[in-house]
Amino acid sequence: MAARRFLFLFSDTGGGHRAGAQAVAQALHDLYGDAVRVTLVDALVYSRKWPFHRFPAWYPAMLRGGAIPWKIGFRLTDRAFAVEALTRLAYPYVRPALRALFQEHPADVIVSFHALLNRLLGLGVAEAPHPIATATVVLDILSAHALWFGRGLDRYFLPRKGMTARAQTLGVPREKIIPAGMPVRREMVEAATMPKARARKLLGLEEEGRIVLVVGGGEGMGPMPAVVQALLARKPQAQIIAMAGRNRTLRHNLLALASSQPLRVEGFTNQMHLWLRAADILVTKAGPNTLAEAFVMALPIVLYTAIPGQEEGNVLLVQEHDAGVWAPGPNRAADAVLALLADESRRRAMARRAGELATPRAAATIARELFSLAR
Repeated sequence: MAARRFLFLFSDTGGGHRAGAQAVAQALHDLYGDAVRVTLVDALVYSRKWPFHRFPAWYPAMLRGGAIPWKIGFRLTDRAFAVEALTRLAYPYVRPALRALFQEHPADVIVSFHALLNRLLGLGVAEAPHPIATATVVLDILSAHALWFGRGLDRYFLPRKGMTARAQTLGVPREKIIPAGMPVRREMVEAATMPKARARKLLGLEEEGRIVLVVGGGEGMGPMPAVVQALLARKPQAQIIAMAGRNRTLRHNLLALASSQPLRVEGFTNQMHLWLRAADILVTKAGPNTLAEAFVMALPIVLYTAIPGQEEGNVLLVQEHDAGVWAPGPNRAADAVLALLADESRRRAMARRAGELATPRAAATIARELFSLAR
């Protein structure tokens, strides 16, 4: 029997879309081996259509200065009729790129991991010469934009059951909805049971003492240098480790701080599972992928910023479950870290509640459902 073909569409507007696609692709291979073939494509870049193909490069700049234009755009378009109108307007322009994509990467199932692609995908497969199953994996934990629920797909995998009502309100039939959880990579799940001392040893860290891990997502976005500087100014009884991601300017600025301060700086890494396991407190923006990984690791969280619109629900989730602290701005974030370092019982309670939000089997659940679609 020929391998079942899966085409996973994402775009690098932030790091979470690729990470989600990789997690599900990994689960498919783990479960079905040579019976599946998975291709990942950055669909916006592939389109070569201005301005869509420039979105990954522009994304960090779009979020600077409080991201007020982003927030306004999010609010104005977060309606089913707006999604339909905008998609119908864009579809004739991108139709040739979609056709070329389907021809270059023939698939039995096409899965979108990016909200901008969903309704376009639904329109595109409707014109395909043969049936193609479709699905989307929603990667915003609570504040999912209406674009995620564009009509025309066969399955909608949701990160939380509580999002079901919103999906139905936006026109998704209940039988197409599967609350599966947020997919995280296998190595994250496996590292969660690793002894903390082992993770630290593998990273060349001291096995004793507290570690505070400061991150800003795969692109190193947000006011990270100011947060790190505020932490260092308070001289905490802990080692501070800052992850700069792919952001070279950020890494340079952090290294300048490290030249005279007890700070370790790392760039983009494929060992994030070890860094998270080694940490005692995570200081981060409210990105859904980072939070999903922190939940699996049962880490107490300090949130210092959130993208308006799409990440605001993530803040509420953490607050409502007391899995962390919302402390916007460098000084509040640094004070929150010091308070947690000084209160071990609260830190342990937060870690436990963060772990209760974890969905470590989500990727496998999604993979099984996708495989059944390909039959």
